[in-house]
Amino acid sequence: MKRFIASLLAILSFGVLADADVNTPAFKLKLLGDWKKEKSNDPEQYSYYSHATDTGITCSYILTKAKPEDTERIAKKLIEFRLGAEEAAANKFDLKMTIAEPLLAPFSKGHQVAYFGHDSRNRQFRYLGLVTPSKTVNIYAESKSRTQSELEADFNKLLKGLSLE
Repeated sequence: MKRFIASLLAILSFGVLADADVNTPAFKLKLLGDWKKEKSNDPEQYSYYSHATDTGITCSYILTKAKPEDTERIAKKLIEFRLGAEEAAANKFDLKMTIAEPLLAPFSKGHQVAYFGHDSRNRQFRYLGLVTPSKTVNIYAESKSRTQSELEADFNKLLKGLSLE
């Protein structure tokens, strides 16, 4: 009887850890594990939190009509915009941030931007931006307890569930 109850509890607990999907006109992201959706005031911004990894993610997108040859220029502007937002947040919350030099690289559908860093409150963060002629997709992950290498591993695992629409 004890085994039956234990098995039943395990099955019920597993149901609570159901996978989540972020479905948008620009991308899909399959979230495996205990991700819970958080409220957002922006209908094109999606926020989730995992207690198991103490990690929050924010995803957003912008639909565009650019020429294929413009994705690099747009990606460079995205870097400026993102770093400006990081600086504004640091000033607003009185933080000192260290951010690695952003990477800009081509990929099969356009250009990608990536950076990582940490702040004076031990928050680690990682960012990936994908720029194609039809969209820009942003994925930002942060954690107060994960090391940079742990967050990187979690982020890379998370990105395996990403597909552009």
